[in-house]
Parts: sequence; structure tokens; C-alpha cells
Amino acid sequence: MKTKFAGLSIISFLFFASLGATQDAQTLYNDGVKLKNEKNIKEAAEKFKQAVSLKPSYTEARYEWGWCQNDLKDYEGAIANLRNVRLTWGHIPKVHFELGYAFEKSNKTDSAINCYNRCLQLKPDYSLAFKQLGYIAYTKEDYANAIIQFKKYEEASKTEITDYLYWYRKGFSYNAQKDFFSAKAALLKALSLKKDYVNIFLELGFASSRLKEDEEAIRYYNQAIAIDPKNHVPYNGIAEVYRDNKKDRELAKTWYQKTLAINPTERKACFGMGFCLNSQGKYTDAIPYLKTAIEKEPTYTAAFVELGYSYFKVNRITEAIDNLNKAISLNASNENSRYYLALIYINQKNKVKAQQMVDELKALNSKHVSTLQPKVDAL
Repeated sequence: MKTKFAGLSIISFLFFASLGATQDAQTLYNDGVKLKNEKNIKEAAEKFKQAVSLKPSYTEARYEWGWCQNDLKDYEGAIANLRNVRLTWGHIPKVHFELGYAFEKSNKTDSAINCYNRCLQLKPDYSLAFKQLGYIAYTKEDYANAIIQFKKYEEASKTEITDYLYWYRKGFSYNAQKDFFSAKAALLKALSLKKDYVNIFLELGFASSRLKEDEEAIRYYNQAIAIDPKNHVPYNGIAEVYRDNKKDRELAKTWYQKTLAINPTERKACFGMGFCLNSQGKYTDAIPYLKTAIEKEPTYTAAFVELGYSYFKVNRITEAIDNLNKAISLNASNENSRYYLALIYINQKNKVKAQQMVDELKALNSKHVSTLQPKVDAL
């Protein structure tokens, strides 16, 4: 009998010990939830960790721990916990979203995409999954896909979107797709939420300049300068407005010089100076700027075209041909390089080569054909 009662006592002890551990884990979990709701994420994570240490099968606590680890940027820890959670809660969308987020922040992009898509399979209106898929596409410079995901995010979102960075990235994506009207609308939303983010003003300046809203573009660029006077981008932006829209090349040069005062070899300013000098017939002066632009960016197609044109106008024909052919090798559909080459060959009375350039321009449906063909025919 003693043995029997001893055995029962051991079983009872183990049962109540287990019950006590469970109760303690539950208390720790509840404390963690309270701390999390109070935004005390670090302390909450510790409570959830302690709960899991007492009860390793406590899925709710392990999920919350993983959530907190994501918030604390401990993404590898989050991945380990959330993978464990997924074994039990594979049917719950938020698990796949949090795991996807941890993968995304760990630069494991394919795994992140798979998780977000699984989340959407389980809950097709899980708005944040669309947002993160849009961010991944944005980071990959796949702006068309980013816009698609952003639209789905807005359609699925049940609350007003007040994240300025979201609207900025949407606007940037539209600018990249040359939908400047839509870009401006998104960027103005970003600006209403964040008044001192210089990139918003830069993108607004860019969109406005492409919409030929010159004074507005200049105003946005000047606001960017007020925030960050050492940032050369808005100086270049204003210079482009004067160069391309207003056709005031002298004033454009003044603004490019402001960039060059910050960075004497900045590629876009050097190209811009060379372009303006060429347009003013100052070809020899243009050459050093254009060469510097190419040194800074060896694949700068437009700079090779302008440099080729400069050499053509100063009668350095071999160098002109070399640079114009380089432009074609970098961009097979470039028209201006072929136009200048055709002029060179026409001047040389080389009808075969000139006609070759005209034929290539015909294949590109270039407006230059109507100007060049009669000149070739007259050779």
C-alpha cells in the first residue's frame, strides 16, 4: 500500500507542478500582452520569452515573442520563433505576415514574398501584405509592380493611410513610370504628413518640371535647398528647368555652377554644363566638362553623344565618330548619335555610310529622316 500511495503522490506532485508552471506561463503571457499594448516592447519580449521557457509549446506566447523581436529588429530571432509557430498555426495569416516581414528585413526576399503571398491566400484582404510586396518591388526598382501592389493596399486598407514614407515611395514609383500627374498627387499627400523630408520636395520638383510647371518646380527645389543646402540635386533640378523648359542656357549654367561648387566633378552638372556650352557654340569649352561626366559614369550615353557632337564641331572627326559609336553601343535605339554620324558622313561625301545611318533612323521611326534623306540623295 505504501508503494501505491507513494506512486500516487509522485503523479500528483508532477501534475500540480505542471499546472503551476502553466499558470505561471499564463501570468507571464498576460503581463507581456499588457506591456506590449503599452508600447513597452523590450519588456514585453522578455515576459513572452520567460513564458516560453516555462512552457515551450505555448504557441501564443512564442508568436508574440516573435512579433516583439521583429519590432526590436532581432529578425533572426523572429524567424526562429515564427517558423516554430508556423508548425502549429500554419492556417493563421498573421503568422505568415510576421515571418515574411522578418525575412524581408533579413534580405531573404524570395522567402518574404512567399510568406506574404501565403498570407494573402489565407486572407485576400490582408492590406499590409500588399504594402510590403509593394515595398519589395520598389526596392528592386520594379516600379510598375510596386504601383500595382500599392493600389491593392489602398483598396484593402480599412483605415486612412498616414505613413508619409508610403506616399513618398508611391510618388517616386509614378515618377519613375513617367506618370507625373499621379506622382504629384501622391507626393502632396506625403508632404501633408511630413514637412521636412527633403526627398519629397525633390520628387515634387521633378514631377512639376516634367509637367512644365516651371515656377512650381523651382519653388519645390528651393524648399529642398532650404532644408539641405549641401545637397546638389535641387541645384541640378533648377538648372534643368532653365536648360530644357525655359531654354535659358546662361541661367542654367549659373545653377550648375552651384552644384560644381559643392562637388566639382558631379556628373549631371558636368553634362549640363557641356550641353549648355554646346548649345551656345562653345564646343571647346564643353569638352572638359563632358569628359569629366564620362569619367564619373562610363555608361553615360547622353554625355558620349554631346562629346561626339563637340568633337564634330571642332573638326576632330575620329574622336567624334568614336564617341558617337560608343553611344550607340550603350543604347542601340539612340537617335541623336546616328543623326550626328550621318552629318559627318555627308560632310565626308561618304554616301554609303550616310545612307546606313539614315536607314537605321528609319527603323527607329526617327523624325531626323526627313531632314537627312534629301542631303544623302544629293551626294
